[in-house]
Amino acid sequence: MSFSIQDIIDNASLRTRVLTGMEGIQRTLRWAHVCELADPSEWLGEGDLLMTTGIGIPREVEQQRAYITRLSNAKVAGMMIGENMQAPEDLSALRDQALSLGFPVLITHYSVPFSAVTKAILDSRQHTEDQRRRAVVRLYESARIGLRHLGLNGLLQRLCADVIAELYLFDTRSLCPWVEGLEPLPETWKEVLSTRARLTYDLTRCHNGESEALVMALPALPECAILATGGQLLDYGILHHIASVLAIELERVQSEHERMLRLGSELVDDLINMRLTERAASERLEQQECPPGSSCLVVARVEHLVRPNWQLDLRQQGIKLVARQAGEELVVLLADPETSRSLHAVLGCNLGVSTFLGNALRTPEAMREARLALAHSTSERPIVEYANALDEAFWLPSDLEQANRMYRRVIGSLVDYDARNGSHLIHTLRVFLEQNRSWQKSSQMLNVHKQTLIYRVRRVEEITGRSLDDTEGVVALWIALRAMEISVGAKTAEN
Repeated sequence: MSFSIQDIIDNASLRTRVLTGMEGIQRTLRWAHVCELADPSEWLGEGDLLMTTGIGIPREVEQQRAYITRLSNAKVAGMMIGENMQAPEDLSALRDQALSLGFPVLITHYSVPFSAVTKAILDSRQHTEDQRRRAVVRLYESARIGLRHLGLNGLLQRLCADVIAELYLFDTRSLCPWVEGLEPLPETWKEVLSTRARLTYDLTRCHNGESEALVMALPALPECAILATGGQLLDYGILHHIASVLAIELERVQSEHERMLRLGSELVDDLINMRLTERAASERLEQQECPPGSSCLVVARVEHLVRPNWQLDLRQQGIKLVARQAGEELVVLLADPETSRSLHAVLGCNLGVSTFLGNALRTPEAMREARLALAHSTSERPIVEYANALDEAFWLPSDLEQANRMYRRVIGSLVDYDARNGSHLIHTLRVFLEQNRSWQKSSQMLNVHKQTLIYRVRRVEEITGRSLDDTEGVVALWIALRAMEISVGAKTAEN
């Protein structure tokens, strides 16, 4: 614990009382030193206690005021005068100036040697260092216990007890707990951190008006920081030890997470390709905490992913999933379909959700359901469940075979024409319909002259035998394009 002027006053053996400056008696003492020179501020600094018999204290009023002012400006912690020694009889000017500056002035009994005060400070520092060393030993004992899967929350609680302080592990981007289940930052500290223009989190001190905290980012993980407050043992050295212990645990958790992701990816691949028996598949799903009865498949397109670190973000939210990326397709096995909204918020792209697996060997069918649901998704309807896929777009095909047959019947000849001639009439048709048949907007989108666009549209009409000037032709071509997206998109994913 730190040693203060209050501790000297409370120590009966030191027989010391306050002459003036009561508001400063909580100041921490770094050292105590005897100095009888006319200007002790040249030899003492911040946190030091000046001890004097009074020889150097001037007798003149203005010089006494200047004497105290120099000590205060040097951030000297306080002044101790030996009683009935060699100080001037009239110390009223010194006392008044000390009172105005909030500078503590103490009187020590004649029988008390100054060395006793120095020894008390030294003993306190030694005691504090002993406590700090024991705290470091406890920290690494907690780290050893943490390797037995104590858990991040359990480890953090042990570390709080080890250093007798409050510790918060948080995400520097959102100021939320690093993982779900950890104690959140108090609102007062969140306000302090959020109002600062820029925090590097390398190592900084923060104040909330009532207390002080140390903030530091964990090694090799700048998005994760620790805030420590309220402990007498806290200093930069202790905080570095805490950060190291937490970094070891997070690396262990990350390694375990990557191992589970790898196993999960292999499991999804085995399920899709029917390499497992029903019993083996069910057992492995249970090991991944994805029981077939309550799990479902989700499909997303990788090219549309917004967040590159989506796996870390999901893990911080406590969402259990098994995922595999194959080409431009991301296949996710969700333990709880209700978390699909959280998944969408993190991934930032459209999702197709299958019905419940029910049976581990039903995975290929669930895969087709999820792909078909994804094909029905739009920007206004980013999450589509297979069971409700046709609620809003009931006019679209309900299975892949029907989708293939529909688009081939209407625009199959146009697709074949593009393939043979290297043209882009399908793309032209899609843009033209998406722009509500506006010649100007469509030509701008395609970056072609209006006359070129007119030629292409007439060529589409000739090949398909349908007119874009009447409602029936427009509807047929639009539905065919959507059916083509469903059919071709699903086939591409399967391949």
